[in-house]
Amino acid sequence: MQVYLVGGAVRDSLLGLPIKDKDFMVVGADAKMLIDQGFSQVGVDFPVFLHPHTHAEYALARLERKSGAGHTAFSVHASPDVTLEDDLIRRDLTINALAIEVNGLFDDTPKTGEVVDYYGGLADLHAKVLRHVSPAFSEDPLRVLRVARFYARFAPLGFRIAPETQTLMQSISGAGELSHLSRERIWSETARAIGESHGYHYIDCLHSLQILADVLPSLAVLFTDHAIYQHTLARLTNACLANTDLATRLSMLFADFGDDKDALNDCLTRLNMPKAPAQFVHAFINYHKILLNIPNITADELLMLIEHTKAHKDDTLLMSLYDACEIYQNKSMAYPKAWLHDVITRYQTISMANIDPNLTGKAIGDELSRLRKQALLGLLGNFQMANSLSIF
Repeated sequence: MQVYLVGGAVRDSLLGLPIKDKDFMVVGADAKMLIDQGFSQVGVDFPVFLHPHTHAEYALARLERKSGAGHTAFSVHASPDVTLEDDLIRRDLTINALAIEVNGLFDDTPKTGEVVDYYGGLADLHAKVLRHVSPAFSEDPLRVLRVARFYARFAPLGFRIAPETQTLMQSISGAGELSHLSRERIWSETARAIGESHGYHYIDCLHSLQILADVLPSLAVLFTDHAIYQHTLARLTNACLANTDLATRLSMLFADFGDDKDALNDCLTRLNMPKAPAQFVHAFINYHKILLNIPNITADELLMLIEHTKAHKDDTLLMSLYDACEIYQNKSMAYPKAWLHDVITRYQTISMANIDPNLTGKAIGDELSRLRKQALLGLLGNFQMANSLSIF
């Protein structure tokens, strides 16, 4: 039995980057041998096992053969006679097909530190190239998005995608293979990619290679207007460099859909976006223009903004939208966030205690709205006067 540290841990170590997770490959063993050592199998049909103490993943060396469409249709063969070289040829990129032998299952200290490199991964690391290992790359369409994600991570270090790999990615996309990917996997890859420090490179990669149309066709149509594409990429870049949360980054990506709710919903559906970020995207598109135009807002609009964002109960959403607006315009707002806090406080001063007890039904709600608008109007007048005098 031989045990190897493989994949991202080797790659990142050689690049001098922090190692997040360690994955191991076991050659010359079978499932029973690992289970007898206390390892637990992750799935019945897949030879991956969790270490009994560290819970790191240990996979048996395996061969895979495509048995249908998509990224899950594979037959897997794992046995003691499968070699490390056999296993690594099915990896996605050469820089991910590197291995270092360690002492054993319960001692992951490298034996010699020598890097096993069958497919030119060390040369590609040095040259800063993302290159597919073998034609087997084309059997898993998810790898198209994975390469774009790796590009988002490593482009700031000077990495580029090899021309032949770009061509293969386009060929896979052009053959309609991406249509077989589940929405959950598309979301997983896209969220991880855009969440990178320079996540805008993911969208730029898919757009530049004309693959975006097979992932988010409504967004690709929008980007046929080059000016919109440039503005969107600039806003997404601002959001990434400011280290904002994922919901804000996605809001920058989809902001230019404006009133085209069908196109927006098509994108959110194709991504299978979770409820919380989807709601924030909708809120940003609905209210960012009002927030940006607050120096000229009416009391009616201000009342609507508070109530629709439920800021009088919890101001978290409204304040997050304020922050997102600064990213959107790449400069500070024309008024301080503290003024919004004053607005909410002024709204909250009006309650049922201020209502004529003789009123009933709809009249109560109408009176509350009237009194609140009146209160906000006074605050708004002071604000607009201050704004005209450039106090803010």
